[in-house]
Formats: sequence, C-alpha cells, structure tokens
Amino acid sequence: MLATDRKAQLLTLGACCFGLFMVMLDNTVVNVALPSIQRELGAKVAGLALVLDAYILVFASLLLTAGSLGDRFGRRRVFRAGLVVFTASSALCGLAPTLPALVGGRALQAVGAAALLPNSLAILTAAFPDPGSGSRPSACGLGCRPWPWPPARWSAGCSPTGSAGAGCST
Repeated sequence: MLATDRKAQLLTLGACCFGLFMVMLDNTVVNVALPSIQRELGAKVAGLALVLDAYILVFASLLLTAGSLGDRFGRRRVFRAGLVVFTASSALCGLAPTLPALVGGRALQAVGAAALLPNSLAILTAAFPDPGSGSRPSACGLGCRPWPWPPARWSAGCSPTGSAGAGCST
C-alpha cells in the first residue's frame, strides 16, 4: 500500500469518526442539558420529552432512506450534506428562543445525523477494503486479537456449528 493511500485512509477514518462523535456527543449533551432547557425555556416535562422524541423519531425513520440515498447519489456527498445539515441545525438549536424552535431544530439535526451514520460506515468499508490485511480491525480499534479468528478450518468449508463440508475433519 502506498503512503498516500494510507494517509487518505487515516483522513477518511478521522472524518468519519469526527462526524459520528458529534452525533453521539449531541445526544449526551441534550440529556445533560434538560434541566437547563426546562429552566430557560419554561418547558414542562412533556415539552422536554418532545425535544428528545423529535430527534429519535426522525433519526430512526430516516436511517435506511439516508443509506439508500448514499448508494444512489454517492456516500461522500450524502455524508457531507448530513454534516452541513447537522452543524447548521446545531447552531439553530443553540440559538432557539422558544421550545417549538428547539424541537424543530432537533428534528432537523436528526435529518443530518441520519445521513451521517449509515454513510460513514459505508465510507469506512470502502476505505478499508481488505479485511485480511489487518487494516480494518486496526481502524476500528480491534487490532489486537487474543486468538486467531475465524478458525482456519472454517475457511475450508466447515461451519461454526461443527457440520462438515468438503475437506473438513470434525
């Protein structure tokens, strides 16, 4: 592998991890900030639930659609669009003067997050194409394996349940 290929792989890994980190951090921050949101915006418990549910429902609803859009229009393009939408809507949420504005911003944030998650995984799979080279497990932080996996006999046609295929001895 060329040094430029390795550098591109690492930059791709960093960009995808950064996008996913933003999504996960946002979920944690909102949960921690609920008392402040309640105090500052005068929200009741039902309003706080709506802040959380607007994100969760839109995010879960659009995950498969965003993955399909990535397949159709390009994973990097959809990932970048999701990053822009997520970042802009995060700013809108931070500046939201009312609870309905915050709920709308959270729903828009979920649209961006839904574009980030499936496409980042697809981008990483394409950036680290050869699982046998050891680069994919290392990229995921799993480079140290305590035993050989999968066992060599599985690759000879044996199944993990013990049923023998061609050339297996069980």
